[in-house]
Amino acid sequence: MIKTSSKIFRIRIEGDRAILMLCMGIAFVFWLLVKLSQTYKSDKPVVFELNIPEGQALAALPPEDMSAEIEASGWELLFDFFSHRKAVLAYDMSNTQQLNLSRSQLRSDIAQTLRANDIKVQELNYDNVLLVLEERAVKTLPIIVGKQLSFEADYHLKSPIRLAPDSVLVSGPKSLIENLVEWPADSIKLEKLRSSFTANLKLMPPPKEISLSVKEIAAHIEVEPFTEKTMFVPLIVKNAPDSLLIFPDKITVSCKLGLSRYDSISFRDFSAEVDLKGVSTKTAAKTVPIVITKSPDFVSNLQFTPKSAKFFIVKPGEMK
Repeated sequence: MIKTSSKIFRIRIEGDRAILMLCMGIAFVFWLLVKLSQTYKSDKPVVFELNIPEGQALAALPPEDMSAEIEASGWELLFDFFSHRKAVLAYDMSNTQQLNLSRSQLRSDIAQTLRANDIKVQELNYDNVLLVLEERAVKTLPIIVGKQLSFEADYHLKSPIRLAPDSVLVSGPKSLIENLVEWPADSIKLEKLRSSFTANLKLMPPPKEISLSVKEIAAHIEVEPFTEKTMFVPLIVKNAPDSLLIFPDKITVSCKLGLSRYDSISFRDFSAEVDLKGVSTKTAAKTVPIVITKSPDFVSNLQFTPKSAKFFIVKPGEMK
């Protein structure tokens, strides 16, 4: 008897739970029906689809954050949300150069995209939208990169930084393109370099009206050790009389250069000159400064000695 009573009691509890859950479900359905029958407001994103003739571009793109406040019953808003979440405004600009969309026209056009006439467009976050076409321009611009580089002792750039690609094709409205002369990329900041390195750099993002052919470039930085080279360079005398002797006739030139260029450079790549034009040969101090007039552009720390040369006026009989 005891086991039978326990079983009956358990069945009654489970039955009561089922009835309670059923009642709660019915109550929820009625609550949902009541709530969805009430009027609500909701924000609906608005996007533009424009048919633009070839060779034309918008001087300014339509707003990307446009939204409309719509009002309707919960049922209408729910069905409208699932049918299309955004209001798409399509305009054909094939036969016009300008569209001035007023607030009232925008509201009317948005209303036509909605699922039902019972949904009302209440507010817009823009008063008007002006769409103006102009000639599309295309231009190739060099890419520029700012750099802050430091090297380990006796290391330096082997060659100028090489960009790949070194230019970018930009296209967009002529008014925005025609005055551009270059396009910047991210800067390079590296310290204590002693080996070659490749950095991937992003180009500066353009305004939304302009498009770029590439968004990222590679900067190849070649590094090599520097060494010192010393050479004897003949001294060239300009505007000298026939009876003049100069001392010394050679100078010592030293410079730093990349190890890869050490064997390719010689004294012939340098010119050292003294110019006697306007110098009086009767002066007691018969010296003239020496000037380096030619040197390779890839050398650094150029030093030479002596800094000046002495000259002597010799009589014809003394030159034997």
